[in-house]
Amino acid sequence: MATREGSLEAPKRHPIDWKNLDFYNETSLNQEMERVFDICHGCRRCVNLCTAFPRLFDLIDESTSGELDSVNKQQFWEVVDRCYLCDMCFMTKCPYVPPHEWNIDFPHLMLRAKAVKYKKQGAGFRDELLSSTDLMGKLATIPVVVQAVNAMNNTPAVRKIMDSTLGIHADRKLPEYTADKFRANAKPNDTFPVKDGARTPGKVAIYATCYVNYNEPGIGHDLLKILEHNEIPARLVEKEACCGMPKLELGDLDAVEKLKNENIPHLLKLAQDGYAILSAVPSCTLMYKQELPLMFPHDAAVQAVAAAMFDPFEYLALRNQENLLKTDFKKPLGNVAYHIPCHQRVQNFGKKTRDILQLIPDTTVNTVERCSGHDGTWGVKSEHFADSMKIGRPVFKQMSASNPDYISSDCAIAARHIEQGIGESKAQKLHPLTLLRLAYDPDTPDKLAVSDDQSGSHTPSPGEKQMTTTTLTRENLLTLEAYAKIRKDFRAQMMAHKKTRKVPLGENITLIFEDALTIRYQIQEMLHVERIFQEAEIVHELETYTPLIPDGHNWKATMMIEYADPVVRAAKLATLVGIEDKVWVKVAGHAPVYAIADEDLERENSEKTSSVHFLRFELTPAMIQALHQNATLSMGVDHPAYQATIDSVAADVRASLLNDLATA
Repeated sequence: MATREGSLEAPKRHPIDWKNLDFYNETSLNQEMERVFDICHGCRRCVNLCTAFPRLFDLIDESTSGELDSVNKQQFWEVVDRCYLCDMCFMTKCPYVPPHEWNIDFPHLMLRAKAVKYKKQGAGFRDELLSSTDLMGKLATIPVVVQAVNAMNNTPAVRKIMDSTLGIHADRKLPEYTADKFRANAKPNDTFPVKDGARTPGKVAIYATCYVNYNEPGIGHDLLKILEHNEIPARLVEKEACCGMPKLELGDLDAVEKLKNENIPHLLKLAQDGYAILSAVPSCTLMYKQELPLMFPHDAAVQAVAAAMFDPFEYLALRNQENLLKTDFKKPLGNVAYHIPCHQRVQNFGKKTRDILQLIPDTTVNTVERCSGHDGTWGVKSEHFADSMKIGRPVFKQMSASNPDYISSDCAIAARHIEQGIGESKAQKLHPLTLLRLAYDPDTPDKLAVSDDQSGSHTPSPGEKQMTTTTLTRENLLTLEAYAKIRKDFRAQMMAHKKTRKVPLGENITLIFEDALTIRYQIQEMLHVERIFQEAEIVHELETYTPLIPDGHNWKATMMIEYADPVVRAAKLATLVGIEDKVWVKVAGHAPVYAIADEDLERENSEKTSSVHFLRFELTPAMIQALHQNATLSMGVDHPAYQATIDSVAADVRASLLNDLATA
C-alpha cells in the first residue's frame, strides 16, 4: 500500500537528541540528509520559502544524473548555510512532518548539521561576535563608547572595511545601540491588585531580551505602559542573560545550555510564584516555549518556564477574551501594514497582534504573513545580504501596497529590514506595542524616545496627582541618526503638545511654558540643525537649556514679543523696556505672582528690550494646593505701554501646567 501524503493529526516535534554521541556522527548525518533531501526533491513544495531549497534543487538538477545520488555530499553544506531556522517549511508547507511515518523535520535536521559543523570546526570571529548579543550589548552601550559605535555603523568608509574584513554587509542598516538601557531605566508598577483570568495569570514579569535592553528600550517601556494602563501589576525578571537563540542558530548547543542554566532558575521562581513571563522578541519567546523544551525534555524547570511564557499579544488577547483588557482607545491608527514574523507564527497561537490592533477604532490592519528573509544575524552577513533582500521582496511589495501610515512587525529586526526594503515612504516604522500604547495614550508626545519615563509622562495611580519630571541628562538624548528617523513625527507631536503650553497675552505677546519635553525637543533640534555630536558640545547644550525645566514649585516660560514689521518691532521694543518684569500669573484667592526674568543673562538695555525673555513664576504651597483644588488661574501683563489680561486660562492649558507642579 502506498504511503499517503499528509496527516490528519497535528504536527508534532520530537525532542532534539543532542546529548547522544551519534547526533554528531557525520556519516549518520549525511545519511539522514540524503534521505530527507531526496524526499524534498520529489516534493518541491518549499521552493519559494527561502534560498536553501532552491539551492538544493539546483544542485540536483545540475548534477550528472539529475538525481540526488550524483550530488557531491560536500555541497550539502551549501544548503545548510542557507537555512536560518525560520521553521516555515515545517509549519506551513511540508506534508511529511511527524507524526507522518517519514518524520521530516527539515529545520531541526539543519540544526543538527550546524551543530556537527560547530563541534568539528567552531565558528569564525564574525559569527561568534554576532551571536554574542549580550556581550556586544554590554560593551557597545557604555556611555562614551556608544556614540563611537553608532557613528562607525553609519559611516560608509567604515562599513566598507567591516564588509571586507568582518563580512558584515556595507549596505545593511544596523540597529543603533543606546546608553539608556531598558533595565536600568524601567519603572514597572506592581501596586495593582492581581486579577487572574481563567488562562492568564494576573501579574506579569518582563524578560527584556538583549535587543530591547540595548537597542530599542522604548519597546519595553511601551509594554510597561500598556500593562499599567490595564492595571496589571508588573515587574522585571530579577536577572537575565541572552535567551540563547543566536547560539542555537550558530550550532553552539553547549553555549545554549550554559545560558539556559543562567536564566531558568530566575524564570522558574517567577513561574512558581504565578507570574506570566512576557518577552517582546518572538525569537526569545520561541526559545523558551519550544526550543529549550525540545532540547531538555526531561527538565521540569524548563517545562514549567515554557508553560508560563507568553508573547505579549498572546497574553493581551487572552485577557481580552476574559474581559480583562481595557479597550478605551483614544487615537485611531489609520492604515497599518503589519507583518507576522516567522518565529511568532511557529508559536501557533494565531494572529493575536492583528486581532488586538483591529480593536482600535478607525484602524485598518493589512496583514502580511510571509518570511521577511532577515532572521537575526543571517541577513547581516555579506554572503547572505542579497538573498535576504530577494526573499523579502514580496513582503516589501505587500507591505507598501496599501500606502500605509505605519509599518509594523513584532520582530523589530524584521521591521527594520522591511523599512530598508521599501525605501522612501511616508510610513513610519513602529513596533505593535508602540502602536497599542499610542492608541491608549495619544497625548504622550515622545513615542519613539529611548525611554518614555524620560518624556515626563507618568500615568498616576488612583488618587495620585501627575507631575512632569524635572530631570534631563545626556542619556535622555537620541543620536543624530535616531532623531532624524523620528523627527518628522516627533515635531508634529511636539506642536500638538505645545498647543497646551501656549498662552497668548494680547495680540503681540505669547508665553510658551516649558517642560522636560519642550526642552528636550529644543536640544534635539539644536543638535540636529548644527550637526553637533561631540560630547562636550552636547553637555554644553544640556547645561544651557535644562535650567528652563520647572522643578515642581514653579512655572518657567519663554516670552515672545512679536511684531511682523521690523520697523514697527524696533519702535515697540523701545517702548517696552521692563515688560518682562510686569508679566504675572494669579491663582484665585491669592496675590499675583510676577515673573523673575532672564536669570541667565540680561536681555535689555536702557534703549530697548529683547523680543525674547525667559521667565520664572514661583508659586507658594498654598497656591499649588488651590490649583489642585480647581482654583481659577489667570494671567496678564501690566506695563504702561502694553496691558492684557486672561481671566481664566483655557482648561487644556491649565491641566497641562498642573502637571508641572508637585502634589500639594
